[in-house]
Amino acid sequence: HDLRTPLMRLALRLEKAPDEIREASEEDIQEMSQRIGAAMAFVRDMTRHVRRQRLDLRSLAESITDDYADRGEQVVLAPGPSLAIDGDAPALKALLVNLVDNAVKYAGHAEVQLYRDRDTVVIEVGDRGPGLSAADASHAFEPFFRAERSRNRDTGGTGLGLASVRAVAHAHGGAASLENRPEGGLIVRVILPA
Repeated sequence: HDLRTPLMRLALRLEKAPDEIREASEEDIQEMSQRIGAAMAFVRDMTRHVRRQRLDLRSLAESITDDYADRGEQVVLAPGPSLAIDGDAPALKALLVNLVDNAVKYAGHAEVQLYRDRDTVVIEVGDRGPGLSAADASHAFEPFFRAERSRNRDTGGTGLGLASVRAVAHAHGGAASLENRPEGGLIVRVILPA
């Protein structure tokens, strides 16, 4: 609230400004407000208590991938068995949405795969997009880092998606990593205790 008050004052002062200045400033104010909201949500999510329950990770992933497919996005979930884990359903849903969102945003599609590997469950979200440079890959999970540095609102984002993914994975006793695919594109891998 305290951060948004100055933005509101700016917006009110700009009402009497020439159209060109007002419209450009309104877009900046809206972007700043969205970034503040994203930062606050990130902090709130990272400090909230994780409530674990037994859940089927595949069912959760199916509901997310089906939602994207219903909107006409090219998102597929590889078939496989149920994967029961102890986890925080809202946090894991946000993790999956962040991963699928990034793949769709930067590559136009997402390939989701879930499988058990000994005593862990693995979530992989891949694409065949441009991938990341080695320098960008080494910083990709840092808060506010954006490999796509344009001010384009369609691809810009706030740089909190992958930071949130890693934080959720760590809160569940797991880990998150990414790598460029040899055939092109990127794969993000989250490993969680089974």
